[in-house]
Amino acid sequence: MADFKKLRRNLPSPPTAAEAPANLQAPETAPADGRSTRATGRTHQLATRVRADFYDELRLYAARNRLKLVEVLEQAFEALKERESQKSSR
Repeated sequence: MADFKKLRRNLPSPPTAAEAPANLQAPETAPADGRSTRATGRTHQLATRVRADFYDELRLYAARNRLKLVEVLEQAFEALKERESQKSSR
């Protein structure tokens, strides 16, 4: 087990209120990590079984176009909805 008493002895004393910088009055902001900057809003998991040939084609298409599998599915669903709305408006 670590001896924290020895570690505390090596720490400097905390600054006084006069020495503390003005940022103590500023609101706290958490540093942005890489995950939050890449957040996509996709929070629900979708698991399904597909044929091997469909899966291979889907992966190849996504790789060729530098897309995620979910992005390919989202684009395909949007195209399907668009096509159906065009059919119904005829």
